[in-house]
Amino acid sequence: MSTVIASNESRDTYLRTKNRFYVAGWFANANAESPQVLPESCKGDLDVVKQYSDYLDGYGDSLANGESLTEIYEQFYS
Repeated sequence: MSTVIASNESRDTYLRTKNRFYVAGWFANANAESPQVLPESCKGDLDVVKQYSDYLDGYGDSLANGESLTEIYEQFYS
C-alpha cells in the first residue's frame, strides 16, 4: 500500500475493496492486537493459507499506514 489513509471515510472506502480476511488483519493491528498464528493443522489447506496471507497483508498495511501517519505528524510538529 503506497497511499496514506488518514480519515475514517478514506479507510472505509479503501477497505470496501478488500476481502474480510484483509479487513480482519487491518483491524487487528489498528486495535493493537498481536497477529493471529496459522495453526499447524491448517498449513496444508491452500484456501486457508491464502486467507491467512490476506490477513497478514491487511495487518502489515495497517501497520505501515500507522507508521506513515506518525511520520507525517512528527514532521509537521517538529
